Amino acid sequence: MTIPTEVAETTERKSTTFFIRMASLIDRRPVLVLPVWIVAYFAVLWRPAHRPLWYDELFTYYVSMSPTFKHFAGSIGHADLNPPLGYVFVRASIALFGDTPFNARIPAMLAFLAASLVASYLISRRLGGGFGLAALGIFWSFSIARFAVEVRSYALILAFFATAALCWLKAAEARRWTIWHTGLAISIGAMFLTHCFSPPYAAAIGVGELVRTVVSRRIDKRVWGALLAPLSILPLYIPLIGTAQSVLTPHAFEATAKTIPMFYLGILAPLLAVIGALLLVWLVRRSRGARMRCDWARPHEIAFAIAAFLSPLVTIGYCIWSGVPFWPRHGSGAILGGALILTALLAVVINRNSNVAVASAGLILILFCFTKAGTGKLMNQFENTSTNYRTIRPELPFVTASGLTFLEMDHRESPEFIHRLYALTDREAAVRYHTNIFEWLPILQQWFPVRANVEPYREFISHNRQFLVLATAGYPEDWLLEQLQADHAQIRLLQDQKTGYKDHELYEITMTQ
Repeated sequence: MTIPTEVAETTERKSTTFFIRMASLIDRRPVLVLPVWIVAYFAVLWRPAHRPLWYDELFTYYVSMSPTFKHFAGSIGHADLNPPLGYVFVRASIALFGDTPFNARIPAMLAFLAASLVASYLISRRLGGGFGLAALGIFWSFSIARFAVEVRSYALILAFFATAALCWLKAAEARRWTIWHTGLAISIGAMFLTHCFSPPYAAAIGVGELVRTVVSRRIDKRVWGALLAPLSILPLYIPLIGTAQSVLTPHAFEATAKTIPMFYLGILAPLLAVIGALLLVWLVRRSRGARMRCDWARPHEIAFAIAAFLSPLVTIGYCIWSGVPFWPRHGSGAILGGALILTALLAVVINRNSNVAVASAGLILILFCFTKAGTGKLMNQFENTSTNYRTIRPELPFVTASGLTFLEMDHRESPEFIHRLYALTDREAAVRYHTNIFEWLPILQQWFPVRANVEPYREFISHNRQFLVLATAGYPEDWLLEQLQADHAQIRLLQDQKTGYKDHELYEITMTQ
């Protein structure tokens, strides 16, 4: 039976009209569908948020759970080398909800969500709810989204940064001192009290305010006062930075000029399809002579977004100069600027069409759910693992070549296994191989509840002529296998299987000299 053309056209018009009405409603009142986005956010993070704590997270956990304030201060100054605020949030979460990896990660998940909601609000106030929802999906789709489920301070920095940006834009519209000025000073201060690499984010707001000063030809003393007041916190960094610079970074992990493109390509990787589509549409429209304007964004807002996205360049430059390694997590603030820029590019390309914005927001959310952005690979380490390493030659001492594996095993393994677990130290060998990062394990024993054994290498091999080593051959931070080869030990590979830890190669070592 053939449907008459008139009926088909009427049905199509009704469907189109319904979609337009729904898109218009969502654009005006995005709060109606915001729960869908939030449910999707937590659904993607749910499994990785329950995984065991890894090496870096254990530092935060142990410092946060310090039994006394004196122990807390000592742990910061001698072990983790970060300002104190992030630990307070973790301690509070565990106290409220219980001592589990998931509960320890609640502050990070909420902080990352709060930062994304601020970005969404900043976009919505200029472009409408559809673009605000698109900004949420874009924000979550950066690979740095993995730090939304990490017991470290990077998501908190992002939340304070986004809050500071919101307070700055609100304060810039005021003619007297307001709560927004106070919020700006407090947010930047909180950022400084969370991580030593946060000042470049405050500088991004400073760039935006400097452009506003030039354009308006007027110095807003209240805003500048709120921006500069938290700088009094920075001297607290001096002892932390001095200790951090004493760590030798393996040459393979040193920051170089190549770090810059690698960082940006890395954080943008999940969004490359979206960026490619936007650029393609932009080129097509440009070739047809279509006018594309961005007259809804003010110069200081544009300057801030660009400066925020480029702020990691300052940190990378410092790392190149000082020899401190740069990891993508140190540039987490870039995604605030990146989300604003990419959403603005979307608005320019589709000429601020609210219907297309709503459709794009839905597609980006689906892309986030399927790709899981930076969180997709977090569970791979814990899937299809083997525990054979526990039963192979159980009478022999079990040595880990990496401090990462040692601290994680010390936290997760049973007391029966822990008594034979060792980490070995040798400052001379570590310096020879330009990696002394795990020579601090004896100090960690003073501040963290380490149960396993830490022993000098020469002393250990003098009374243990045969033992097992769990390692990853050629890993830049480890020196043990190379030193054993130099000491002419017999090294025999017993198995190579996933263990749930960084290392997966189990060796039997026999000292021959």
